[in-house]
Amino acid sequence: MIKIWFFWTPILASRVLEDIFKSWGIDVKFIVTATDKPVWRWLNITFNPVKEFALDKNIALFQPEKIRWNTDFIEKIKSLEVDYFVVVAYSKIIPENILNIPKKMCINIHGSILPKYRWASPIQSALIEWETKTWVTIMKMDEAMDTGDIIDILEIPIDKFETSQTLFDKFGQVSGKFLVKTLIALDKWLIKPVKQDDNNATYCSKISKEDWLANFSKLAKTLFNSWKWLTPWPGLYTNFKDKKFIIEQCDFISSSVIPAPSVIPAKAGIYKNNKFQTWEVIKIEDKIWIICGDSSILILKKVKLEWKKSQEIKDFVNWYKDFVGYVFK
Repeated sequence: MIKIWFFWTPILASRVLEDIFKSWGIDVKFIVTATDKPVWRWLNITFNPVKEFALDKNIALFQPEKIRWNTDFIEKIKSLEVDYFVVVAYSKIIPENILNIPKKMCINIHGSILPKYRWASPIQSALIEWETKTWVTIMKMDEAMDTGDIIDILEIPIDKFETSQTLFDKFGQVSGKFLVKTLIALDKWLIKPVKQDDNNATYCSKISKEDWLANFSKLAKTLFNSWKWLTPWPGLYTNFKDKKFIIEQCDFISSSVIPAPSVIPAKAGIYKNNKFQTWEVIKIEDKIWIICGDSSILILKKVKLEWKKSQEIKDFVNWYKDFVGYVFK
């Protein structure tokens, strides 16, 4: 029986944990997760999904405020004598004295093919960089960030309409089963960890608030890609009627396919000098478009006005009659 210990917090981690708990031959001795936090709006203390799982399955649970130099916590986990520590999306740096506790090694699940996209947001970075596939990497941990030996990798395809949310869901669906398979093989010495080539290391893209605000001077393809990695949070947005206007679903056309003037319906938008304005909302047949850089087109499908419910674009336009012809600023 392989005895393991988990450092985990988010929903992704709870999905992986459930797959491992169901597996034969692996015993989850205890779980470490973040402290309970209040919901920002109502300030009610809530349990994260990993804690809820631990309580439901009656697994020993630790929620230390800090782990470095926490003598009481360290002595307790030493006494449980496990073979492996497994870490997924844990928000604290794990010091060397804790990495040395398990009998065999500490293992981390990372959302890219290392050494590509080291650090904290590999899933979003794959979308930012227009990747068509990404990987799950299972690695041996050391004290540095994402520099340990690679144990195994699993490829995951990225679809055209993939968002951060759907890609996280894919990771959740495959990572647990992949970890179980890898742990069993590793414990039988069927897999040998391989050192990373630091010369090929790249790091996750930095995300700033300026990235969230749609700039329709850019190509529609670029804005579409921003929508992918900004969804579901914080979202790609602009402003309409002094409120945040969030683009929840969209598509794009790289080059202009706007009909000739003779077939443009009335009230399609403001048509001047044989073209529409960049940043303008137009309606052609039943489609709502925003004119972007180089006359490319962002196709709106589903939107949400701040403090309002999500709406299909046709319903939004029926409610806000002045949206067609509006020029964003």
